[in-house]
Amino acid sequence: MRRHGTTRHHGTTRQRATSRRRGNETGWTGTARRAPARAAALLAAALLATWLVPAPPAAAEPELLSQGKPVRVSAVENNDPELVAKHAVDGSLATRWASHHEDPSWIWVDLQVKADVRRIRIDWEAAHSTAYTIDVSDDAATWTTLATVDPADGGTDVLDVSGRGRYVRMFGITRNGIAGHSLWEFQVFGTPVPEKPKKTEPTEKPEQEEPEQEPAPEQESPAPPPATEAPAPPSPSPTERPVPEREGPPGSVVYYVVKKKQDGNPEKIEGIADRFLGDAERWPEIVDLTEGHRQPDGRFLADPHKLRPGWVLRLPEDAVGKGVRFGLLPGYEPSPSPSPSPSPSLAAPESAEAESSELTSAVGAVLGPVLLAVGGLLVLAGLVLAAVRLGRTLRERRRDRTPFDDSVLRTDTSAAWTVDHALRALIAACERDGLDVPGVTGVFIEGSTLRLRLTNPASVGPEPWAVSEDGQSWMAPLSKLQAAPVSDGSTAQFARLVNLGMSETGRVLVDFSLARGVVSLDGSVRARHEVLRRWLGEFTGNPWSGEPRVVMVGDGLPRPDQVEHVSGFDQVKQEMEVGDGGVLVLSQPPSSADKDFLAERFADPAFGWVVIVLGSWSAAKWRFTARDDGWLRSGFLPHVRYDEQAAVRRGSD
Repeated sequence: MRRHGTTRHHGTTRQRATSRRRGNETGWTGTARRAPARAAALLAAALLATWLVPAPPAAAEPELLSQGKPVRVSAVENNDPELVAKHAVDGSLATRWASHHEDPSWIWVDLQVKADVRRIRIDWEAAHSTAYTIDVSDDAATWTTLATVDPADGGTDVLDVSGRGRYVRMFGITRNGIAGHSLWEFQVFGTPVPEKPKKTEPTEKPEQEEPEQEPAPEQESPAPPPATEAPAPPSPSPTERPVPEREGPPGSVVYYVVKKKQDGNPEKIEGIADRFLGDAERWPEIVDLTEGHRQPDGRFLADPHKLRPGWVLRLPEDAVGKGVRFGLLPGYEPSPSPSPSPSPSLAAPESAEAESSELTSAVGAVLGPVLLAVGGLLVLAGLVLAAVRLGRTLRERRRDRTPFDDSVLRTDTSAAWTVDHALRALIAACERDGLDVPGVTGVFIEGSTLRLRLTNPASVGPEPWAVSEDGQSWMAPLSKLQAAPVSDGSTAQFARLVNLGMSETGRVLVDFSLARGVVSLDGSVRARHEVLRRWLGEFTGNPWSGEPRVVMVGDGLPRPDQVEHVSGFDQVKQEMEVGDGGVLVLSQPPSSADKDFLAERFADPAFGWVVIVLGSWSAAKWRFTARDDGWLRSGFLPHVRYDEQAAVRRGSD
């Protein structure tokens, strides 16, 4: 220690001597002498400050602000109550919101307080946005963009953002297929901004305070002054507003029918809230109560700022004012049951009983055998009629249970050749011009033109394809496609393209691989079996189809030799984990566990199965209804004739 101290001292002495000599030469000897001491003092102060001054607290983790809050959307797919806006903020990954099949589409959530927004999480359904923005607003009218995601690939997006506002919006610019924009959950994380205390006028303080002095009851609750002297009181809060007593049938609620204003436009929801609730900011309460109620025109309340005259809005119980009604919501009134007719009295007057007793005995002796014979004939006729009806019912049930044709191959070979040639001409044209072959959601043969609906917009197409203004469609004359050179390359990307039938404008084909979920086929047994046979023929018989595996699960299905048949879904589950995919047909909707299994599989982009459920299932991604009159209906495609016997073609030139 001593040697170390001596050495350090000697070194310091030499440094000082050198500095002194240099200082004499340059004129800063005093500064050089004081510099080491000053530096040491500053270093000691800094170390002491780090010990004494506490470290700043870590930034608080942003909290989930959006769950269960009011939410609005541009539209709801097919006005389906199971796809409404509130499912996007209910905290469940088993429910979702889906828009109409259109761009753009949006969803915003009202946090109900201004907040510093820090993070956004979106769990997308298979039909996701490929480009979207995250925006904030203070009034749901003027928006500021916090983030832009382009391209977006679905799945789960977690975005770190920074902004302040009460309303947070996902604005979907483009979508990945022919379906809409759909998400399981839209979550907003952040920190509420504390409200600034309202400034109040200082009250006069008494000259001498007397603590512990109890005020007189009369002064604590003074009687209200005359109306002429008191200022207009502020509107009471919803909890303070009195609820008027009303009379109505069981199940009655408070509601209002939207009217037109003098300028011809429908009323605004803010004005309705202000008029009947005393506060325009309470309009989300009206929307929450009304959401899910089908309006007279068949629509649902999706955008509260686009009301229609005649729509019915359910109001909170404290709503008062001219026009407020109390009763059963229109469209939900039960039909009155007819009152039973009084039973006729069978008792004879006592005065006539004695007089008619002898006559009754005589008539009974004569008519008894006759009535007995007539009664027997009536009973026999009733039995015969019941047997006829029973036989007819059994025949109808047997006819519905038994498919009228077990043939699986129902492919229109001429149409298949036309489409196959066009697809190969498309591939050859893209190879020639060095373009990527676009993804195709649908093919439409409209008169002498073939139109492709693309999965993603493409503004440049090879000759002879013309591009639509929005880039979503490519069109070419059939005559040029038939004369164009074709490619010998693979058409595997179109393997699940299926001809549905003829619409009013022409033939309609759709790519089932883009459903990314279960497809349901409803209708009578006869109709849906016929459509199923045609679909299976398309899946297996088209030139571009390849040789997919087809598995049918359950009873009551057509049993062609070309497909596999198993009794339960568990028998094929393990095989659906890997492989090239195929077509799976279920005779009934999957169980809850099977539904979760399929949802996990479809979330994997490499999963290549098409799953079809026979019957109505609201959780299906695509839903078709086959009618006995030959029409196939869906919510996202034009109605088509699956039997093609009475197809109407407009503009076929």
